[in-house]
Amino acid sequence: MEKMKMSKKAKVWNSKFSKEGIELSEMEVGLKLLATIDPRGWPHITMISFNRAKTPDQVVWGEFTKGTSKRNVLQNPKQGAFYMNAVMPYKFLQAKMIYTHRMTGGEDCEYFSRGQMLRYNTYMNVEKAYYNSVESVTPVMDLKILPIAKGLILDLFAKRKANDSNSEDKLHRLGYDLYNNPFNPKFISIIDPDDGYPIIIPCFQLRAPDRSKLIFTYSHFKEDLEKLKIGAHVSTFAVIADEIELINLVVQGTFIGTQKFGNVKCGIIEIDEVYNSMPPLPGIIYPTLKTRPKVLNFNH
Repeated sequence: MEKMKMSKKAKVWNSKFSKEGIELSEMEVGLKLLATIDPRGWPHITMISFNRAKTPDQVVWGEFTKGTSKRNVLQNPKQGAFYMNAVMPYKFLQAKMIYTHRMTGGEDCEYFSRGQMLRYNTYMNVEKAYYNSVESVTPVMDLKILPIAKGLILDLFAKRKANDSNSEDKLHRLGYDLYNNPFNPKFISIIDPDDGYPIIIPCFQLRAPDRSKLIFTYSHFKEDLEKLKIGAHVSTFAVIADEIELINLVVQGTFIGTQKFGNVKCGIIEIDEVYNSMPPLPGIIYPTLKTRPKVLNFNH
């Protein structure tokens, strides 16, 4: 019988992907996110489209570009995965897994490179495949619209009250707009205190009341969000896709507790870093790297 773990509110974690879960992970068009743990112990979110459950107990994802997540798993093998389809009714699942090994080339790199995204790309392909053992995975679940709508309404009251006009501009204008568009999907990754694995939580109600912090209501996925303790580091991810381009941004910060804004209870994340995850130059854009002035005169 399949091993099952259950929280006090009956959220089910299975030991293997179901047939429905494998099918969701294999979708060509959808959202596939990976959470890793960086050397500081902070969670980090990346969108990796070349990513699927190959078998009920193994997830394989491919390296198309070099980045932070690939380095992270070599130092800390614990990961979280998230899969969601792109059309209504929205379905999703969460998974926890551990990195085992990687391979250059082979059948899985070929599988990803023959997919819709790279089929006609003769210059770049998936060159490495990363193999991961599934530790636990939820069933495929519905992403319910009513709690999302409730969160949008509560945000209208809370966001204005939480604004601090004297705050530091940590988040650039594009990022500020990205997080405040109510229709953009947004996510939070936390380290699960129960087992040390990162998990990815849908958090469409996440907002930036000013450019120094993020806030969220507990209107959706309250059970997961209440695992956050003061001082915990989190990673957030916002994305927008249209017919022209895909834009996404990672904002990392520290959970500093809850506060009521306009009688609405909100969790508060103080922004520590802003990370551009898009090619050609992924990397930290806040805080800016301080450089020394170039030395032109060597005479003393």
